[in-house]
Amino acid sequence: MKILEINKFNHVRGGADKHFVDLVKLLQSNGDEVAVFAMSHPKNLHSDFSEYFVSRVEYNQPTNVFQKMKAIGRIFWSPEARRKIAKLLDEFKPDVFHIHNIYHQISPSILPEIKKRNIPIVMTVHDWKLICPNYLLNCLEPYCEKCVKGNYWHCLKNKCVKKSFAKSLICVLELYFHRALKIYDKNIDLYIAPSQFVKNVLAQAGFDERKIRVLPHFTEMSLRAERSNPVQSETNGIATAASRLRNDGYNYALYFGRVSKEKNVDELIGVFKDLPIRLVLAGNKDNDFEISNYPNIKYVGFKNTPELEKLIQNSSFVVSASRLPETFGLVALEALKNGKPFFGYDTGAYREIVENSVNGYLVKSQREFRDKISECVSGRIPKFEFEAEKFSPEQYCREVVDIFSSLC
Repeated sequence: MKILEINKFNHVRGGADKHFVDLVKLLQSNGDEVAVFAMSHPKNLHSDFSEYFVSRVEYNQPTNVFQKMKAIGRIFWSPEARRKIAKLLDEFKPDVFHIHNIYHQISPSILPEIKKRNIPIVMTVHDWKLICPNYLLNCLEPYCEKCVKGNYWHCLKNKCVKKSFAKSLICVLELYFHRALKIYDKNIDLYIAPSQFVKNVLAQAGFDERKIRVLPHFTEMSLRAERSNPVQSETNGIATAASRLRNDGYNYALYFGRVSKEKNVDELIGVFKDLPIRLVLAGNKDNDFEISNYPNIKYVGFKNTPELEKLIQNSSFVVSASRLPETFGLVALEALKNGKPFFGYDTGAYREIVENSVNGYLVKSQREFRDKISECVSGRIPKFEFEAEKFSPEQYCREVVDIFSSLC
């Protein structure tokens, strides 16, 4: 099968990009012919189709008025993207088109060009941008549903995008514009939701449930997870943290991902500051986020996949204090596949990955969060069981190819 995969970044900046990059490799290893469409960037992975990539735009620090206008214009519509995707389609002639994140850097202007050629379009929903201007469903409260029904003006009223009226206005107008065009409704044949939670929210927002298929993300499994499982006690399936730390020789909890206020890392630091265990933070740090200078808090910066896996395997457990309605919870999956319990808030899709008191804890409050971590540090961690097959690459590949085939 000839598959055209598209994501705004052809390198790993976050969970959606990692899934995209890993999926391209997975499909190629399955014998499928895969082309990539993305934005030009010096960090991009090699692609034989890079000549068709759209030109680079930056939204954090545009350097002049022209770049600012170019960046804003592309949020709504990109003639360049539509022109270049047409050239790529003429050369590659795919059987199916699979999009990930195209907002802003590419824009949905490419969709009509694809659809007029009668090519099926599948979209994996990695965040909430289809129904929320700030893409997080998070504004004045951890899970904000004010915009779900299309009342995007709430975002402008509360300056939900970067606390900026101007940025909020642009993103609100963007959603109203694309909604008026029905750009997604008319062109997307099927949405892949990484969790039942995502499907439920999209249905609540008015999306046709018949066009939504739940397919959890995958992760590479290995024997490392089995080897790193905690030693089980003979009673209640509970192992002592002390025995585990003696065996492994490590004593730290690990957070990995974006180090930011949105991910509630400031609260996480507050929880750990007085605990007798180190908290290691790994990931890109927002420019406006300051890490408090506590002796047991260590920031190690961004880590590539092999480095991150080593950090996970050498940790006692993995934590996240994010209260966002996560669409999937890749941080939890990466922890569990490496045999490490996960501690986090009971929000979003986490409960579809983590089984409470079996391979981690999902809590309701900050006090409960701290209590469970303290219990673990002082001697009790959950019995570890994990259904690896559900998230295996082989299972994902079979199902996603079946989805593609059903539309061709």
